[in-house]
Amino acid sequence: MATADKDLRLRLAPGVDLRSLPLTPEDAFVLSRLDGSSTEADIALATGLDPGVVRASLAKLSSLGALNQSVADPQPAPPPRAPARTTSGTFHVGPVVEVRGDSSGHHPAAALYDPSELDAEVDIELPRRRQILDMYYRLDRASHYDLLGVDAAATKKEIKGAYFEHVHVFHPDRYFGKSLGDFKPKLERLFARLTEAHDVLTRQQSRDEYDRYLATVLRTKALDKTLSNRADHASEIERLEREIRSQVQLEEKAKHSYPPPAGPSAGGHLSSPIPSPAISSPSISMPPRAVDPEARRRALAKKLGVSLPPGARGAGPSSPLPPPDPQKRETAQADLKRRYDERIIELKRRQVEHYIDASEQAEKAGDLVSATNALRIAASLDPADQALQARLGTVEARASAGLAESYLEQAKYEEREQRWLQAAASYRRASRGKPSPKIFERVGYCLLMAKTDLREAADFAKRARDALPDDSGIRVTLGRIFLEAGMRESALSEFEAAQRLAPKDDSIRDWLKRLRREP
Repeated sequence: MATADKDLRLRLAPGVDLRSLPLTPEDAFVLSRLDGSSTEADIALATGLDPGVVRASLAKLSSLGALNQSVADPQPAPPPRAPARTTSGTFHVGPVVEVRGDSSGHHPAAALYDPSELDAEVDIELPRRRQILDMYYRLDRASHYDLLGVDAAATKKEIKGAYFEHVHVFHPDRYFGKSLGDFKPKLERLFARLTEAHDVLTRQQSRDEYDRYLATVLRTKALDKTLSNRADHASEIERLEREIRSQVQLEEKAKHSYPPPAGPSAGGHLSSPIPSPAISSPSISMPPRAVDPEARRRALAKKLGVSLPPGARGAGPSSPLPPPDPQKRETAQADLKRRYDERIIELKRRQVEHYIDASEQAEKAGDLVSATNALRIAASLDPADQALQARLGTVEARASAGLAESYLEQAKYEEREQRWLQAAASYRRASRGKPSPKIFERVGYCLLMAKTDLREAADFAKRARDALPDDSGIRVTLGRIFLEAGMRESALSEFEAAQRLAPKDDSIRDWLKRLRREP
């Protein structure tokens, strides 16, 4: 065996692409200790692995050409490398770097953790402390892909390579014998999440399930934002109406000015008022412009109620007109305003029809976000149309039902993965659009398993029990919550009721034995 001499100093061979090696997690742990100064015995002690496992891993690394051995003095540890770009094109997570020149006086991680955590008395260098804290405080928001620093199209080989690189930084045994303080539980949780990400993304079935879950989360967020922010389109509506008025003013100016003003051509159109690439604003065509200045002059004189003198017909467009008749001028102004208002109404009507059509197309495609957005634009442009308002209510109701289903699907995945707090939040949101005793019970159960807000857990479980008193499972969940909260008599009452409903359930019988045995 290549590692028979236990006094050999072990280090990685230069130029080896670790991502191309068929390594197990144990091999990765051993690999993380190959610093040029450790022996086989040192590695076994640092990793806590069985010496036989360490020896087998070292033999495997040696056979793969990844291991160098020498009896020379221990090699100094290489300086930390800058984050390297992976083959997928993304950067691995690097340390948070404080920017002293920032006039705000806050470093980039200020919103994530208290900077005083960097001052902890631990045997970890400052750049590495920043790296650990930055990664740790992003755990709840980061996806598996984010944690590993790869994109969603990364291959299995790229995922494994990224994982091994992170193992070298975040494995708790990497800091064996050092004083870690509060960093120890952080490293343990970081490594657990990284391992979970690796295990999920390197198995095709679990990765497909996770990808579907991520797609559901994105769809749910978009729909939730649409339904909860009814005022989001207010500025868009104002801009649309402003552009309609501007368009009509340009049309009127084009009719009564010479030479014609610069502006939109006959194919001009309003810009799209809705932030959706699938919905655009219809074109508004302008009428043909008059080009005969003499004809315009005669038409204007007629509207103003004046008569051109016989010799004035060839006087040219710049010749002054006789004083207008006040009554006819008032009539002309009223006619101009009427035409202006009618044109505004016409353009709004065309916009309303456009957005109704866009909503119908989006609804047929199953895109309730775009359907709701488009119909809200239409209803805002024509608030007096009661049928349109009722239609908007119907689409919003469908969207709310779809939102509840999305949250329910999301919660089930989170519960299977034992992400109890996330599952409780998703079940809670699902219950708003689809209130049911079963969903209330799952909120209570997930909060119980998270060992967090037992008062809220009991409230949801009691709502489920009151709505469905003959369900033994709901009674058991409520009993367990009472027991966890130290309310023994209330717990006993619920378990006894559950046993009457399901007398052959052994698990209920076991709970009762435990309760009756305890003082």
